[in-house]
Formats: sequence, structure tokens, C-alpha cells
Amino acid sequence: MLLKVLQYIGLVLLIQSNSFVFAQNSDRSAKLESLKAKNDLTNWIYEQLDEANSHPQLASDLIAKAQKQVWRQTQNAEEHFAWLNLLSTLGYYQLLDGKILQSIHSYESALVFFRKYQVLSYNIAAYVIKPLSNNYTRLGDYERALYLQRQALEFSIDNDEVAATYANMAISYRSMARFTDAYSIISKGLALKPSQFVRIMLNNILADVLYDDGKYNDAAAVIAENIKRQKATDAETAYWLIGSYTTAGNIFQKQLNLAKANQHYFKALHLLNQYFVKSRLRERANLYTKIANVYLGQSAILKANDYAKRTLLTLGIIDENGQIVKSRIYGDNMLVDAFMLLSKTHLQLNKANLALSYVDLSLLSANGMREEFAADLTKERLQNNLKKIVEQGIDISYQLYKNTNEIKYLHHILELAEQGKARTLLDQIRRNRQLNSHDGNEVELRKKQSLEKQIIYLEKQLQETNDKNLAKEIESLKFDLALLDKTLAKRYKHYDESAQNGIDLNNLPSHRFIEYFIGENNTYIININRNKIVKVLKLPNAEQTKLAIGNFVKNYFHQGPSAMMNNPKDFFNASYRIYQLILAPLNLKGNEKITVIPDGVLGYLSFDGLICKPNYSDNISGWPFLINNYLIDYGFSLKTVQAKTQHQSNNAFSGMFLTHSKGDKANLTYMAKEAELIGKQVAGTFLLDSRVNVNAFNKLFAKSNVLHIGTHAYLSGANAEPTLDFGKQKFYLFELSNAVKAPNLVVLSACQTADGVLANGEGIISMARGFNAVGSLATIASLWNVNDEAAATITASFYEHLGNSGNPVNALHEAKLSWIRTIKSSNSLLLPYYWDSLIYMGKNQEIAIKKPQYLKLPLIILLGLIAATAGLIFLKPKVINWR
Repeated sequence: MLLKVLQYIGLVLLIQSNSFVFAQNSDRSAKLESLKAKNDLTNWIYEQLDEANSHPQLASDLIAKAQKQVWRQTQNAEEHFAWLNLLSTLGYYQLLDGKILQSIHSYESALVFFRKYQVLSYNIAAYVIKPLSNNYTRLGDYERALYLQRQALEFSIDNDEVAATYANMAISYRSMARFTDAYSIISKGLALKPSQFVRIMLNNILADVLYDDGKYNDAAAVIAENIKRQKATDAETAYWLIGSYTTAGNIFQKQLNLAKANQHYFKALHLLNQYFVKSRLRERANLYTKIANVYLGQSAILKANDYAKRTLLTLGIIDENGQIVKSRIYGDNMLVDAFMLLSKTHLQLNKANLALSYVDLSLLSANGMREEFAADLTKERLQNNLKKIVEQGIDISYQLYKNTNEIKYLHHILELAEQGKARTLLDQIRRNRQLNSHDGNEVELRKKQSLEKQIIYLEKQLQETNDKNLAKEIESLKFDLALLDKTLAKRYKHYDESAQNGIDLNNLPSHRFIEYFIGENNTYIININRNKIVKVLKLPNAEQTKLAIGNFVKNYFHQGPSAMMNNPKDFFNASYRIYQLILAPLNLKGNEKITVIPDGVLGYLSFDGLICKPNYSDNISGWPFLINNYLIDYGFSLKTVQAKTQHQSNNAFSGMFLTHSKGDKANLTYMAKEAELIGKQVAGTFLLDSRVNVNAFNKLFAKSNVLHIGTHAYLSGANAEPTLDFGKQKFYLFELSNAVKAPNLVVLSACQTADGVLANGEGIISMARGFNAVGSLATIASLWNVNDEAAATITASFYEHLGNSGNPVNALHEAKLSWIRTIKSSNSLLLPYYWDSLIYMGKNQEIAIKKPQYLKLPLIILLGLIAATAGLIFLKPKVINWR
């Protein structure tokens, strides 16, 4: 009876409570309608914000709803100010909810709005710039974070604000492994004698920098002293102490003191539970992930699994039934780490299929991040980090294939390997196609092209003057371009749908493809033939493989021909060992076409000159070079080979040749000869020496089917920028970014145009790659310094064979063989250093060129006699038109 009475009382209270809430909602709705009727947008916005602040758990949804309900745009300073408040408050609550991408979009909208209406009374640094830069840091976009942090300095009022901004900059520098810059900026912050909280923050970050710099004892001392100075008395003091405990846990974990690590993580978690019961979700998720890592290190697999899932639950990825909702996954480093933890725990639990599925989810989250990144450099850094994840997925897939013999796991290996190479290049190719697919009169596209031209102009000035003011201006323009690119990406999203599609082997040519993946532990060779994966080989000791290939390329090619010439037998044997390492295990039969997709250091190697049989002889022309048995070209990835691109429909040839006879660079004595020899094989536009410049290049680039460039090439500046030397002018790789049309084939008869800095997980950032990025279907470029005579002879021979066969891969193959089979003044000229530097990279294609049209002298004399005779025979002269 008592239970029924209590139930009744509870029901009455619930009804009354609901009635009260309903009455409140009714009053609020009436008030909002009244404000709308009065066209009072300012107070309508603040009424919406008051409601959101009263219900923080629902705040982001309430403000987002208000955004959609607004009936007009802001019209005066007061309304602009209120709208800025709405946008920044939305970003704040979205971050508290763990929705980092939505938070970034809201803060970016606020910044764009501020710039448009110049609401100078608004504290843009505190409420937009700082939180937005922190979000970029969380995501891993440190370039944009630093730009905004420098902007924040200009708006900072007192020492505390400046020091706090320095702290944020130190986080960015630390994350980019720029430790010297991080130490310097922290010192600047401490020298300002900031308040206790900011000083604690700076010391926390100092400990983090020392930790990342490998100075664990120093880091431990700094953080221990920092903890002593703190006491949690309210939410603000608790927040800074949470950060100190977390850093201390990181240090103890690195020192393999796992018990103390978790002790500090749980102290931080306790403060979160005490002062931030339903907020600071990202900090909570971060602690769960770290605790899971410690438990994994202690082989407490079930506990590790449990805490990794708590991360996903906290970030909203797991539903009320405990199931992962794939559609909720977004780009976030925490999600990437949590999924990888679950992959490791399930491997320990002998659940390999589940472990593999978590690798896939980790990469799905990572892909969400790269869509937010603006700078290619940031994407390349992400690729470097992802390669470890890709390797774990390949390892699991390979073992599952061994256990089950199911072909689906071989396909999974291929898909994963593709995620570990040339993803940024693929983005660039698709971005170029997107631009070329639309009317150039669209306002946003015109603005984008204008921004890109300004950036190119300033970057070229910076490259040649090193003016720091230019660097700031470039940063600003790149930030604006990134925001514009986001707008364009949303508008033309359907053009990028193929980016997420898997590899369709049936859409590849039916010849053999060999794709390599070189990880930290193992090397994998994927053998594809006739549109099927024939085999996947796993080679252990990846570090030894990288070392062997790197030393071989360095000793025999990058350091010049002397080692090869002085001891050809040693080279012969070394080359055979490399062949045995990377190709012999496939047991290929010979006499077939192969497209090689290299990885890592393999990108510096040409396969044509490898020795494929062990019997040495002094007759170099008779050596068993691989080129004798196989027709080989190269691709950056299978997806770049398959990517749709615009192409020229004409057969125009253009050639640019510089002898540098009047400059300060080494005289290329054979360049005039190269032009003469090529002119005998192909008709077109030929520019020599003074006629070669950047302006001429840009014109020819846009209208040529084949563009041939013969000059010096090298890497310039601190960033090793690939550069073509046009005499009094230089042409840098970044200048290609604004190109609209590109030749189908670019032939770079210059040193090291396929060479460059190796970006792990992405490939070699070379001049050849740059031409592919802006739409060229393929390039022929050199991997090392070319010999003038050999380059002139081989390229001329290339065009001769191209005119006959129409296929550039076949033509280059035949041109190299022709060099080998022709008697030379010195036997050493037959060594691969001289003839094997040029490689074909990109899509195989048919190329039409015009043969030169000229009449032989005897024929001219004969025709002249015929004409003279005809003139005597006929009384009335006739006009003869010669074609």
C-alpha cells in the first residue's frame, strides 16, 4: 500500500514538474516570437544563448537549432556582436561535447564573420582565435595553429594573455618536433612573470617538451615541482592540476614505471569526476586512452579493452547498446589511438578479424582528419604517422590469409598498402581535376585562382630574399585559401566520391603490377597479374632492406659513376644482390610488361639496370640487365594510375633547351646537340637559351602535348624545393600549383628531377611528382645526375622510337637498349649510371608526335628542274602550291 502511495506521489510530482517545464517552454517560445515580431534580432540571439547556457548538456543542439531559425542577416554593429557570440559559444559547447570538427567549423565561421564586419569591440583573440588554434593543434594541423597563435599575439592586451599564447605556440612547436623553438617560446613566456595559472601551464608544457625531446629525468623534475605548487580548490585550479598529473603519468609510462603512471592518471580522473562531472569530455577520453595503454603494457588485456571502449563511449561513438556506430566516426587523433588500442587488445585475445576491423576504423577516423587539413605538409606528416597503423593492418591480414587462404585478405593488404603511399598526391590530382571541371567564371573559383597566384608570387620572392614579412603574408593568404577550399569542397563534394572507393583491379591494364610496402619491421611485395593478386610476399628485417637499397643507390648513383667504373665487378654483384632481395622471390618468367609501385627508399632506384643473373663478365654490353627481359614503368600508387585526369587532345611538341654558356652554372655543352638531334625526330616549337624563361614555359605548358625541358635542376633552400634553372630565372615546384592545363607527357632532361626529399608514407617529393599533381599523365625524369652525351643521345632515340610506336614506355625502353647495343668509345659508358637515370612515371598512354617535314636536297634540285622545264613548255605560267 505504501509503495502505491509513493508511486502516486511521484507521479503527481512528475506531472507538476513537466507542467512547470512546459509552462517555461511556452513562456520562452512566446518571448522569442515577440522578439521576432519586433524584428529584435539582438535580444532574440541573447535569449537563445541564455537558454543554452541554462542547459549545457543540450547547448550545442539548441544553438545549432537557433542558427537555422534566424529570419534575417545581421544589419548593425550590435547584431554583429551578438551573432559572433552565438558562433563562438556554439564552438565552445561543441568542443565540450567532444565534437572537434563541428567546433572547428563554428569557430572558423566566427573568424570569417569577424573579418567581414570588423567587429573590433569583440575579444576575438580570447573567444575565437585561441580556441580555434587549440582545435587545430588537437587535430594535428600545426601550421594553421601557429598562424592563428601569432595572430592572437597582436590582439593580446596584457602579459598573461601573451604568455598564454606563447604556451599554445610551444605546444605547436613541440608537436612539430621543433624543440629549440618550443624551449625559446616557453622562456619568453616565463620571463613575462605571468600569473600562477599561466606559469603552471608553461611548466606543464615544458615538461611535455622535455619528455618528447627524450630528457625524461628533467621532465620528471619539472612536473614534480609543478605539482607541489598546486592545490585543487575549484574548477579552474583543478583543471591545471589535471594537466600536471597527466604529464606526470606520461613521463612515468615512458620510464616503464607503469604503476606510478596509472596512479597519476587516476588522480587526474578523480579531479575530473569531482569538478567536471558532465563536461571536459575530451580530457576524460584522453585519460581513458592513456590508462588503457598502461593496462596493455601490464598485460591486463581486459582492463585495457574496457578503458579503450570508455574513450569511444565518451566521444559518442558507442550507442546505448554498446555498439560502435560507424556513421558517428569523425577525424580525431583520440579515436585513431583508441581504435588501435582495441586492435592490439583483440590481437592478444586471439580475435584477429576484430583486430583488423579496428585498424580499418582507425584509418577511417584518420581520413576524416586529412579532409580538414589545408597544407600538403600537414597531410604528409599525417601519412608518416599512419604508416605504422597500415603496417599493423597488413601484418594481421597476411596472417589471416596464411591461416585461411582466403583471397579477400590479399585484397585487404593491397587496400592498406595504398593508404600508405601518395595520398597527398592523389588529393592534388583530384583537386586539379575539380578545378578544370567547372566554369572558370564562378566567383569562388576565380578567387581561389587569384589567391594561389598571390601565394606563388610571394613564395618565389621569399625563396630568393628570405624576407620574414613575406612569410607572414603568405601564411595569411594560405589560411584564407584553406577556408575557401572548404567551401569549394562542400559544393563540389560529388567530384571526390571516388576518393573513398576501393581499388578495382579490373580497371587496371592486364599486365603485371608489383607494389611494395616497406614498414618498420617487414617488407611486403604484392604481385598483381592479369587483374588478379597472384601472391603477396613477406620479407622480414625491413630495416636491413632499407639500408641495403639506400647504400646501393648512394654508393653507385648519387655519388657519381666512380665506384661503378673503378670496380665494375663489385657493382655487378651488389646489383645482383638487390635483384635477389626485391624481385627474384617472385619467380617472374620474363618478356613481359611490369608497372612498379615503389615505396620508401625504393623510389630512388631504377630497376632496368639491375643484374638478374650471377655470372660476371668483362663484356658490359652482355650483362644480364633486367631491361633485356622486362618492359618497366613506374607509378606513385595504383590509385594515381587509375585517377581520372584532364588531357591534351593535340599533338603539339615543345622543347626548351639551355646550354648555360653565359651563366654561372656548369656549361651543358651537349644541350644544343640534344635540341638538334631531337629536331631531326619531331616537329614543334624549339626554344634555346635566351628565349627560355618562366613566361615562355607557362605558355608552352598550357598548350603542349609533349613538353621537353633540358637544363640544370636541383633542390633549393631549407625546404629542398625542386627547382628548374632557366638561366636568369628559376622555376620552383610550387609554381605549378596554379596550372589549369598540363602536357600529357613532360620529359625532364635534367639532373635529379625524379629525386627529392622522401616523405615517409607519401613518397619522394620531386619535380616529376609536381607535374603529375597538376594534371600531366606522366613524366620522364632522372633519378640522379645525367651525363650530357648520354641524355642527348637517349632522348633523341626516345623520340625516334616514339614516332614509330606511339608508346612512350616502349620508346624509352628501346632508347636505353639502343645505347647499350651501340659500340662506345669507352666500355664504362655502358654502365647503368650513364643510361639508366631516366624513368617513366605515371599512366601509360599513346602519344602522337609530328615527324619533321623537309625535302632532301636531290629532290629539291629535281623539282626545280621540272618546274623550269614546265615553264618553257607552257606559254602561260601556272602557280604551283607546295605543301
